[in-house]
Amino acid sequence: MLNLPEPFNDFLSPEECAQIDRTLLPTRDRFSIRIAVYSWRYLQQVSAGLGTTIAELQPQQIEDWLGQDVNLQIQAQADEAFIELFERLLMSALAPLRKIALQESVAIEQLKFQQIVDWFEGQVKATL
Repeated sequence: MLNLPEPFNDFLSPEECAQIDRTLLPTRDRFSIRIAVYSWRYLQQVSAGLGTTIAELQPQQIEDWLGQDVNLQIQAQADEAFIELFERLLMSALAPLRKIALQESVAIEQLKFQQIVDWFEGQVKATL
């Protein structure tokens, strides 16, 4: 497998973590932003490695990629339960990422970090 993703700590910088925290959203929503950003960046690596778009990725392709991801295997210490959880997180993050991309009229790959944060913030504010 080519173009394996960087270690997980490279998916969200300390500055980005601080920016998410500055939204002052409830913990659950800040966690959702982090998951969406992690997933978005990881799926960018998967889609690039497979030569497809994020929107075209199939669940089996993601599962196969996870099974072959050396970085993930090392970090998860071959913990199958963690890998299954991560796969579910990736799949569930696609729903908001698709909505954000549609709202912004761009492909998921073209989203910007701030657009993801702003969308989640807008969703919370809309429910107040």
